[in-house]
Amino acid sequence: MEHQDFPIPTGALIRQGGRACFYRLVNTNPLLIQVQSGTKIVTANDKPLRLDAGAYGLLPDYQPLTMENIPKAPQQYQTIALSVPRQLFEDAYARMGSVAVPSMPLPARSSNMPDEAAALFEYCCQPGNLTRLPSAIARARLMELITWFALCGAVLGQSSSPRLEDRLRQMIETDPAFDWTLRHAAHAFNMSEATLRRKLAAENTSFSEILSDTRMNRALGLVQTTALSMAQVALEVGYHSPSQFAARFKERFGVSPRHVRNGSEPVERIGTEVERSGADVLSR
Repeated sequence: MEHQDFPIPTGALIRQGGRACFYRLVNTNPLLIQVQSGTKIVTANDKPLRLDAGAYGLLPDYQPLTMENIPKAPQQYQTIALSVPRQLFEDAYARMGSVAVPSMPLPARSSNMPDEAAALFEYCCQPGNLTRLPSAIARARLMELITWFALCGAVLGQSSSPRLEDRLRQMIETDPAFDWTLRHAAHAFNMSEATLRRKLAAENTSFSEILSDTRMNRALGLVQTTALSMAQVALEVGYHSPSQFAARFKERFGVSPRHVRNGSEPVERIGTEVERSGADVLSR
């Protein structure tokens, strides 16, 4: 088998029992999604995009998004998402030649997806389908899928230079439970702690804010996509106290992790516009 030279994605099934709105979520890779039940309203730059059950969409990387997920009783909200490296989008568009790439990456709907494209999306999302293929074939399948999305109106906008904040988030995401310190980060980026602190301040953030926010957004993903207990989710993102984890989660998102999973608590306000806490994170 040929060595895989890029991360092979697998579809993530996102389930949510309670209605909630999550502010300032940022993906570190673009996402191809299909809403399977309920409704998703995603907003960027004050432009909302509504995706009802059956709709396909493209969510950009490193673009702050507000995500409102609305279950339709008696079913949970459910979406399948495929995280695809940006380079594959750029390669696919280069091969298409005539595609008009937007100057800004914004959420987009892929309208009137043909059956062949829908079947390819389902194939790529199934665990194991792409990983057992040679790298060149897996890449070709994903680029074909990206091309279908583009032909149906969902084209990924141009990327901007990654901020130091984004690079730091990528590093923390490799192991959110690790005891990361400013010293670790400064060493990884070949700069002094004072320089790193100053550069992050210039981006209106700090190491501790990015660390906390990255962990909370990974936790949100685990709550939505796994059956892990809340105590295990807490451990996975570096919290040894489940109660401390639950309090921090609610502070960040305005709802408890149990509400997100089960919809078991009344909510008078949906989500919360909190003070900026580092980067704006993975959208779901």
